Amino acid sequence: MSNGNIGATSATYTDVTRTNIRILSKDISAQIAKAKFIAIDTEFTGLVLSNASRVFNLKTTEWVTRATNMRDKYKAMSNIAKTHALVSMGLSTFSTRHTRPGSYNVHNFNFLLQSQNSHLISPSSISFLAETGFDLCRQATKGIRYFSGPNPKPVEVKTEAINEEGLLIREVFLDIVRAGVPLVIHNGLFDLVYLYQSFFGPLPDTYESFAFDLSEMFPGGIYDTKIIAEKEAPQSASYLAYLFHKSERLQKQRLERGEPALAVKLKDSLLRGNSEPKARCRRLLLDFHSSKPYCEHFAQRGNCRYGNRCFRSHDINFILDCQEKEAAAEAEEASGMQTVETDAEDSAGDKKRKRDDEIDIGESGSNDPPCKALRVDVADTTQEAVATASIDGLSIGEQAVPALVPASSSPSEEIKETNGSEPLNLPAGSLLNMYHTAAYDAFMTGYIFASYRLVLEDKMSDYKNKVYLMGSDNPLLIQAGPYANTSVTYHQTMRLMNTAAAETANTTTAEPSSTDVVDQQQNEPESKAQA
Repeated sequence: MSNGNIGATSATYTDVTRTNIRILSKDISAQIAKAKFIAIDTEFTGLVLSNASRVFNLKTTEWVTRATNMRDKYKAMSNIAKTHALVSMGLSTFSTRHTRPGSYNVHNFNFLLQSQNSHLISPSSISFLAETGFDLCRQATKGIRYFSGPNPKPVEVKTEAINEEGLLIREVFLDIVRAGVPLVIHNGLFDLVYLYQSFFGPLPDTYESFAFDLSEMFPGGIYDTKIIAEKEAPQSASYLAYLFHKSERLQKQRLERGEPALAVKLKDSLLRGNSEPKARCRRLLLDFHSSKPYCEHFAQRGNCRYGNRCFRSHDINFILDCQEKEAAAEAEEASGMQTVETDAEDSAGDKKRKRDDEIDIGESGSNDPPCKALRVDVADTTQEAVATASIDGLSIGEQAVPALVPASSSPSEEIKETNGSEPLNLPAGSLLNMYHTAAYDAFMTGYIFASYRLVLEDKMSDYKNKVYLMGSDNPLLIQAGPYANTSVTYHQTMRLMNTAAAETANTTTAEPSSTDVVDQQQNEPESKAQA
């Protein structure tokens, strides 16, 4: 585990593969059972169907996932999930640490998955995964093998190891269902559809039954942080990394004002000695044609068509710094203009001097010609690599390597225990594979939810069971409809789940897991100190 600066190190989670899921399953179940809420994220092989071969003879009208009609949208999403596959699942469990509000122990897990059903792969999705550091070769050799559907031991499988892997990963999802606590997602409707199809059973025919099933499966409610963000701050960006770093800053401000703030203790990986190949970044020398030092498209939408080749910053903390300065400069300018109205005699000269004094790097109104190149020198990713740039003749100074890479973001210092924790040490390596690692995305999702929960308090109930729908002003309501029933799949799988739980209860003893013992030992001294 790294003890360095959180903002400069890669993060760690427990990496769960086919080689260790059996020995880790008990501890994973224990953490799920202790959780006060659970955040989840997935990666999969397709969001849309495009340019399908005519051999499949598909009705393309039934595959339009951006359809405005909810029945058509659900039909298309269901078709995608049935013909594509999950490749990883991130899971973050937030359990109570102390009695004070906002105090959590967090365990992060990344499950590498390999579907044993023949499935389609979208070129754009697989390119995205590869470009953001997902190791497709490792997924093929170490992914947990599973079959979609309720039967954990399909007749076509003859290898007992595959049977066991599929049963264990399915039990992880069923443990989440059994926990009955809030499930947190970010723009996660597709995640829910894929998870249902992969680990619960065949998707219902209608979205009404699907929503009814989910309301029964998760009595603690489903919370979508994108919905919360867009309602609480409708004019602001709402993509995951932006919200995460914004939440960090909010909690730091609350701490400085003496208000209750998050205290998140990130627990060690359950594994030791993880070694993954380390990636190295490239040296870039590119043309520069923007007056801002950060990528405006990435700042607003969380993506950039230039990817790793973009020469403007994708570092969320740097973007937030710039935006705060821009807002302050606009406020100062507005104040100055009001003063000018009352003192017309000196208006022209004073305004010009004021603008000259307060000009900020990359101000949007600058008419100065942009500098022609940005040179970025990147050192070994095991150290705090920095990039130095010059814009309009002004030095930006040192910026962390995330300025290069859209997939580069990590918890800042505020996550440490004063307002937080030890670093989220992702094993493997490089800044390139942090941002879209499912485990890291799940952690960011959970942290955002915890931040809103602390700030909004009882108002959080307004966002229960509302899931973001792209292209719609209204969310999907996860509830029992007046003309809907729970599906056949729901009844069959719940019966299997309850039977398995009863058998497990009769054959196991109530011994604490290894992580229970460690958590208790680590929390006792701090509880005594508080007392």
